[in-house]
Amino acid sequence: MYPIALNLTKISVLLVGKGELVTRRLQMLHEAGAAKVTVQETAGADDIAAHTVVMVAGLSREESAHIAGLARAAGKLVNVEDVNDLCDFYFTANVRRGDLIIAVSTSGASPTLARKIRDHIAGIFDAAWEGRVAEAASKRLEWKKQGKPMQEMMQLSEAYIKEKGWLS
Repeated sequence: MYPIALNLTKISVLLVGKGELVTRRLQMLHEAGAAKVTVQETAGADDIAAHTVVMVAGLSREESAHIAGLARAAGKLVNVEDVNDLCDFYFTANVRRGDLIIAVSTSGASPTLARKIRDHIAGIFDAAWEGRVAEAASKRLEWKKQGKPMQEMMQLSEAYIKEKGWLS
């Protein structure tokens, strides 16, 4: 597994399925800022071709496997709710503090454990971290405008974080 963060404001998502699982997944996508989401009860090759990511929820294994196969044939990333062997990626349990996102994953092995770990981390990284990230971003932008090279900006950032005592 290699964790990545998808900018859901820039890619299109096809959410295929029905029932409560689709509703829950749609809510999660909206909370993550997804701007281009199409929801359908079933999907064919043309539907899939028009999207970057395909998510399936609330369908039988047979229906899910068929849609996942079409999506893979079209070169799309696929997630099938709670069917790990049909997934190209898994969802993480996230702590969000503005631009700070801390993701926890068990690679689909135990979503409940991932959520419990997320809740523990959320107690450590409280709401103050939203402001800290904004402050660090502002300092980085300032150094960038001054023409500082990347290596120096990294060193300045390290020193700034240490000076603030944010992670002591």
